[in-house]
Amino acid sequence: MILIKFLFLGFSTALLFPPFFIFPLGFFIFPYFYSQLLKLNQILSTSLYFFCGIFYGAGFLCILLIWIKNPFLINEATKNYAFFSSFLIIFISFIFGLVFILFKYTRNFSFKIFCIPLFLIIIEIFIANFWYGFPWLSFAMIISNNPIGSYFLYLFGTHATGFLLLNLFLIPQFFIKREKLFVLIKPFSIIILLIFIIIFSIHLINYQEINKKEFKEIYIELFQMNNPVLNNDELSTKEEYIEIVNFIKKSEADLIVLGENNYPFIVNNINQIELDKLLKPNQTLIIGATRNENKKYFNSLLVVEKNNTYFFDKKILVPFGEFIPFRAYLGFMDFIAGSSDFDIGSKDRFVEIKDQYTFIPVICYEIIFFWKLLNKTNNFSDLIVNITNDAWFGDFVGPYQHFYLTKMRAAEFNKPLVRVSNNGITAIFDNNGKILSSTKLNKKEIINFNLEIGGGVNLIFYHKILNIFLIFIFLTNIYFLLFKKNDNTNI
Repeated sequence: MILIKFLFLGFSTALLFPPFFIFPLGFFIFPYFYSQLLKLNQILSTSLYFFCGIFYGAGFLCILLIWIKNPFLINEATKNYAFFSSFLIIFISFIFGLVFILFKYTRNFSFKIFCIPLFLIIIEIFIANFWYGFPWLSFAMIISNNPIGSYFLYLFGTHATGFLLLNLFLIPQFFIKREKLFVLIKPFSIIILLIFIIIFSIHLINYQEINKKEFKEIYIELFQMNNPVLNNDELSTKEEYIEIVNFIKKSEADLIVLGENNYPFIVNNINQIELDKLLKPNQTLIIGATRNENKKYFNSLLVVEKNNTYFFDKKILVPFGEFIPFRAYLGFMDFIAGSSDFDIGSKDRFVEIKDQYTFIPVICYEIIFFWKLLNKTNNFSDLIVNITNDAWFGDFVGPYQHFYLTKMRAAEFNKPLVRVSNNGITAIFDNNGKILSSTKLNKKEIINFNLEIGGGVNLIFYHKILNIFLIFIFLTNIYFLLFKKNDNTNI
């Protein structure tokens, strides 16, 4: 029965995330989560802790990652292999199970309630960094749809924001166990207050620098083409190209942006692209394309100016989407990833437009790898440009989750962000993560907008310190749990 309860808790936790955003539910889920851990303390079975973790993870991920099977459903040849998508859910659920075993050793009331947010965020950090990394699971996404959440992301970053949020959801438990209220508040208040004081002080100092920055405005036009995911029809390809040409001819924007792989032909020679001839002297075009160089293929972002075209190649590739590990044994995946793998780009993630402004190029799901996007070269860029094709994610939760993960980057990096998705959701965000304009999913739409860019002071360095701090606390707890005598008081 308790396994079913944890499965239900997992299902319920997924409802906190996009596109549901049932935020108040968290104040019921996590206190109940804690009460079920107390019941497990009466049994003290390692295997039961393990399976409770697996059931919680499976329930959670079956909703959160329901879109993961969709790439298999795009093509008739791969539909029968859709069950392979469940392997990722099983693997991550297994990680939940292993971490849940640690709850067996946290029998002290105040210590256990503190460890719930800590252990869940450590799972998040581990999944984001293990093997190729999959930082899709982010508890901070729960508050990605409101200004307060954006401000927390700016101050604390992704992982620390999720940690603070989970602590917030556990506040009702303080009042359920009123006789132990002081014992609970003491460790919580010291850690959280210290984090607030340090980061808020840093923010006040950096805020003075923001006012010294110069801001400028550029006129942007975004084209959401809504093309099919797989299109091998030569006539349709020519029609798509004509549509792009006509759009560029009509545009008066300073910056024209289309989605990932919207250029309908493979680019064998970047100097033979003729789109630059369509541009006015003050215009820049950004469009995604597949580029072939020396028999190597790259997922590229093309930057086209009058009489000049250059590129940025994707550096974080999607396993089983853009390359196939163990390809010799997974030949059926050719229908999804192609018969040959994409190669990793080598150029720095930085583009300068005519000595006027700079941007950070990000292609598709690179946007979720927040710790890999900024460096000394691009940290003070004027904006972020993200091109993507979310048709692979389906029509339910996937595109919305990807959209809000992108929205989080604008707030976290304190930079305006332009996002163009082939099928939606295309949007413009200001540096606070506010949606300035957006499109509907699976619609052919155009956005015109005058965007203010510049500024860009962020706290990324301090976010990394907070992440190290959380990992340090976790490792310290493990040491005391496994190698020191634990207080076995059951409350």
